[in-house]
Amino acid sequence: MPSNDNSATGAPAFTPLIDTAAAAKLLGLAPISLAKMRVRGDGPPYVQLGRAIRYNPAAVMAWAASHTRRSTSEATVAAARGEAA
Repeated sequence: MPSNDNSATGAPAFTPLIDTAAAAKLLGLAPISLAKMRVRGDGPPYVQLGRAIRYNPAAVMAWAASHTRRSTSEATVAAARGEAA
């Protein structure tokens, strides 16, 4: 398999994008959950290429990490502030 290291050319390394099913599996969700999140605008960032929806795995994991809470009251306070739950 070819390397993603393009340091000789100065080009950034490319991270392969994953489809909705793979992103959902990474998060432990159903693919339809990600589809609903896209409609609401509260899911992980995605790329639309024509009709194809793709996700950067690192962005999906960063989104999940940003939703880490220590208690249920944190989610309530965040929602009251208009932040992502």
